[in-house]
Amino acid sequence: MKRGMLLCVVVGAAMVVLGVPGAALAGGGCHSGVTENDATGEKDATVRMVDACFTATVTTLDPGAPVTFANTDVGVTHNVGGNQWGHFEDMVEGDAFTVTFDEPGVYPFACNYHPGMTGAIVVGDGKSAGGDDIIVEAFEPAPKVVTPVAAEPDGMPGGVVAAVALIGLAIGAGLALGVGRLGRTRPAP
Repeated sequence: MKRGMLLCVVVGAAMVVLGVPGAALAGGGCHSGVTENDATGEKDATVRMVDACFTATVTTLDPGAPVTFANTDVGVTHNVGGNQWGHFEDMVEGDAFTVTFDEPGVYPFACNYHPGMTGAIVVGDGKSAGGDDIIVEAFEPAPKVVTPVAAEPDGMPGGVVAAVALIGLAIGAGLALGVGRLGRTRPAP
């Protein structure tokens, strides 16, 4: 009986671990390293939120070119925050936030919900008017506008992950209860 219960617990735990990527997987540079997008010379740029990562992690663009942050993560809520700029409200799948940086510099950003989900926008040569690499003074960004966007999700949908985890827990619990009942003896009538 003990081996059967142990097997049920191990199978259930394995299904949960393998089926749920979780917020702990988020990271700056994300799971396979830093990704870069050189959008200089382009009229705009897009940073996608997918698999609890910003893709690209580092985006370079010209001053005045808008950059759109688009949440393409199915079932995962994100936000985008920088030093006195960003969209700190919940962004669900399909939401987007656009901001324009007029001054050259480096503008770091992060998602408050997923530690390590970070990135940076490099505007122009990355040097501010004072020659600094990182902009830390306050500035007035373009007005916040959140609009739904049609985006193709990359990765496994969050609903599928949750379903796999729940099924694994239900199977493990059911097997544990069934094995536990088999081991009991019934009193004689």
